[in-house]
Amino acid sequence: MIDLAVSLLAFGIMARLWPCNPGQPRFVTPEFVDNALYSLFGILIYGDLATLYIRAGVGVLFQHDAPRAMAAVLAGYGPVGHLPVVAQAIAILLGLDFVQYWLHRLFHGRALWPFHAIHHSAEVLDWSTTYRIHPVNYVIYGAGALALIRVFGFSPAAFAIIAPFNLVIGPLVHANVNWTFGPFRYVLVSPVYHRWHHSKNLAARDRNFAPTFPIWDLMFGTYYMPRGVLPDDYGVDGVPSHFLGQLAYPFRVCGERLGLWPKTTPGEAAA
Repeated sequence: MIDLAVSLLAFGIMARLWPCNPGQPRFVTPEFVDNALYSLFGILIYGDLATLYIRAGVGVLFQHDAPRAMAAVLAGYGPVGHLPVVAQAIAILLGLDFVQYWLHRLFHGRALWPFHAIHHSAEVLDWSTTYRIHPVNYVIYGAGALALIRVFGFSPAAFAIIAPFNLVIGPLVHANVNWTFGPFRYVLVSPVYHRWHHSKNLAARDRNFAPTFPIWDLMFGTYYMPRGVLPDDYGVDGVPSHFLGQLAYPFRVCGERLGLWPKTTPGEAAA
């Protein structure tokens, strides 16, 4: 929890110096407790879920020599594992971002949107929103994407190199700061760029899917970054405002769609 405390102070100061939305609380938002619970929930429950995925797959494919195959995957193997470690780190960043771009688009489709709507339900968007992820969303989008990239045989050292970057980029792009990165706006996702993705404006919300590199949005026609305008209205209608209700919400929506019980919450989030 030390990283949460450090982030609370650092991003609070940044929000005071360079606010995107000056009316927001600078340090503790109304949704901070729920976001912290999601972070704690992840630490206690998820563990190294990507490794469990890999172990299960290896067990099915290499039943007679699973321990050796598993050790090779985790240690790095094949041509990819012999590349310079910096080249591997760059390949991991690009590959993981590409996979997550498409998974992110999938979560904006009707079937998976109720799970992803929890992340978008934050009405006071700040750095802590990055942890506001429903378990099903994490299981597929986070751990699933990482497991897919790891099976290519990258060295553990390459993952260690990018770990600090990944630790910072998520909170940064959600932070309440007005940074657009100027001429580098096409190179790296900025806070303003990602805040548009959280906008209630549907024309903006179904854009800017790339977690880190806008190149994917540029390539596939989902780039949205109007000049001289800042986003200022966030959230999703219909999602409960408390942690336990949010955990149950997607399953309730799915039950309503399947006709298991009457629909009680018509609205944008269940659409």
